[in-house]
Amino acid sequence: MNGYKVKNLFQIILNAPDLWEQAYGNIYNNKGGMTPGVDGLTLDGYSHERAANLRALLRENRYVPSPVERVYIPKPNGKQRPLGKPTAHDKHVQEVWRMILESIYEPVFKDSSHGFRMKRSCHTALKRIVSTWSGTKWLIEFDIEGFFDNIDHKILMGLLEKKIDDIKFLNVISRMLKAGYMEDWQYNETYSGTPQGGIISPILANIYLHELDCFVESLLTSFERGNVRKETTEYRLLQNQTKRLTKKIDQEKDATQRLILLNEKKALQRHKMAIPSVDQHDPDFRRLSYCRYADDFVLGATCPKSEAEEIYRKIEVFLNDALKLKVSQSKSGIKHNTEVMRFLGYDIVVRHTEKTMKVAGRGRRYKKRTMKGIIRLMVPDAKLQSFADKHGYGNWGTLVANHNTFLTNASDTEIAMRYSAEMRGIAQYYTLAKNFTTALSKLRILWIRSFLKTMANKHQTSVQKIATMLNRGTYMAVRETGSNGKVRETKLFQLKEVKREAILYGEVDHPPLTFNYTSGSEILKRLDANKCEYCGKEGGYFEIHHIRKLADIKDGKQAWEKLMIARKRKTLVLCVDCHQKLTAGKLPDRRYLLK
Repeated sequence: MNGYKVKNLFQIILNAPDLWEQAYGNIYNNKGGMTPGVDGLTLDGYSHERAANLRALLRENRYVPSPVERVYIPKPNGKQRPLGKPTAHDKHVQEVWRMILESIYEPVFKDSSHGFRMKRSCHTALKRIVSTWSGTKWLIEFDIEGFFDNIDHKILMGLLEKKIDDIKFLNVISRMLKAGYMEDWQYNETYSGTPQGGIISPILANIYLHELDCFVESLLTSFERGNVRKETTEYRLLQNQTKRLTKKIDQEKDATQRLILLNEKKALQRHKMAIPSVDQHDPDFRRLSYCRYADDFVLGATCPKSEAEEIYRKIEVFLNDALKLKVSQSKSGIKHNTEVMRFLGYDIVVRHTEKTMKVAGRGRRYKKRTMKGIIRLMVPDAKLQSFADKHGYGNWGTLVANHNTFLTNASDTEIAMRYSAEMRGIAQYYTLAKNFTTALSKLRILWIRSFLKTMANKHQTSVQKIATMLNRGTYMAVRETGSNGKVRETKLFQLKEVKREAILYGEVDHPPLTFNYTSGSEILKRLDANKCEYCGKEGGYFEIHHIRKLADIKDGKQAWEKLMIARKRKTLVLCVDCHQKLTAGKLPDRRYLLK
């Protein structure tokens, strides 16, 4: 990251209202947008004036980030992961800083880094492994102990100073890191780490681990040698014998003698197929591959085990000495390619069986061995079992399904959409797996049985009758009549809907939203229209009213609720008067005509 330094970032931020509007547009529709921080405020009520006030606080050096509210979420191993919930104002400021940092660092980040980056995802990381790791002998995996909690503030700020020459811009980041957290109404200072859950944390983590990427890349450069493995002496001799025999066959006129020679050639070819073609211990051939997603990273090495162990030690020492990070010995180590390695929820398996195929070349057809050591991605059975348990589908071993009682009062459409979203989410995530159809088909059996049982429980009837009622020939669907008299059909998800290709954005394992809500730029255009979307008032101050999700107002009786339902929007641009009355529960029914 050496070279020229970026300057005047703080002034750019203060004098760019459009940047703040874009930052708000990026975060307003996030799941956490309506989650309050320690001050109890959310993104509800955003206005141009609120953004201007934040810029004024920054300009006057009066902006102080609030401590994040610490909550805990369960981890797959039974432990808990701490998450920090910033305040609405801090989310907005963090997003502005994140956008600036991304524009600076994205061009210098390495291709081996895939976490929290544009057009990169778990899928791009996994596809890189499949496409570049063939022939790998040793699989090296690392787990960093409490990475996000142990980022050294001094080291991080030093790394930022290498690229950024703007003390005011950097001071705001320093304040964010030292803001502390609230837990059980007790304030706690933070001396290291970035709070998981903070908008700016992912890019700061990538900046920190970019040093690791550079170090490993230097190892690759010094370690790798040779273009291809050299052939074994035995294979080379057989290859030469086969060539000489082929030449004799072409020159032989006698049919009987040609047949004898052809049989000799076939015997030689069978012998060739039975022995290694290349020297697996070629001292002049070395390969090292590397892939990182956030703080999860793995390497593939083609070399003797002693050299793989040396690579492991060098990386462990670098993490400890340069970044003050410790490797978890119980979760890290070296595996032979006959073992399975778990990475990003997939099992990475090296195929060892050899197959032959007929190919054409130089006017002849001949048999050729397929490559040995091809990487395969597989769906771990334990992951599917965990998914089924989490969603209450039933017993994974016996495939005896359960009904979900918490959906008893939901509409048929909501039940179908929820089940479809869950199955679609995990199917999209495992679309790269070689055993996709086999593995997901088992899950689908338990899933569909649970869905039918849930519907049968709601309607107090049998599963068979529900299945018959929903059967549409090639698919299943629920039908409900809306208030306008129109029949709405909601199809249940099918595995064949999934496109078997990588998803190149963000977190691919999140179920999709029920509705396609308005984009960030669209909400800003509505705010700039300077018109209350409820009473029609023009001019003055306007704010954006948020709700967490449309399902919260599905039975809404108020005119403003009906308006949001009709538009399928989680936001309303309101004048200050209407917004204050709505928040207080005193907004009158203006008999707004829904169009």
